[in-house]
Amino acid sequence: MYKVYFGDRSICVVPAGTWEDLSSDIVYYAAQPSDDLSQLPFWFEKADDIDSLVVEAGDPDAAFAQLISALKVEVAAGGLIRNRRGRALLFWRRRAWDMPKGHQEAGETLEQCALREVQEETGLVSLKLGAPICTTYHTYHNKSNFVLKESHWFAMTLEKEESVKVQTEEDIVKAAWCGPWRLKRLLKSAWPSVRDVFAAEQ
Repeated sequence: MYKVYFGDRSICVVPAGTWEDLSSDIVYYAAQPSDDLSQLPFWFEKADDIDSLVVEAGDPDAAFAQLISALKVEVAAGGLIRNRRGRALLFWRRRAWDMPKGHQEAGETLEQCALREVQEETGLVSLKLGAPICTTYHTYHNKSNFVLKESHWFAMTLEKEESVKVQTEEDIVKAAWCGPWRLKRLLKSAWPSVRDVFAAEQ
């Protein structure tokens, strides 16, 4: 399944016949091989009365590729960091709780990008890179471009006690180490893609 966020709203691309949530809040679209899906993101962005659109396709990979073909794609990587006590790190950035991530530079692997960006945004040094968790997608506008950000998330462990030094020039206001109860509360005010990363971690 592919899920692209437009703020709090989303388009999901799934294999035909697999979606079981028949909620009245969801609009369903059975894509045909001859359909042109490239303009669907532009239509959906303006259809603000629809919270969720599910596109069922015989070939979800091909349908997703066509869905995003008219968007500018930016690849990023970041980390879900836990310290030695198992607490997770969240940032307050642009009106929501978030996690450190950033754009992949030329010649970088996703793993190298994730570590570099996390170190830059947190000031943390003793980070151990773990396994990939998931990939999330969200859209935004950058000047005249309609952008799809493809973010690759990795598990990371802070192996020594360090103080977080947030990168304020990236609009990061504060950081919080969260145990289970605090995490559950703060995730209610997180970007939905961030909630998906924690769900995929389980």
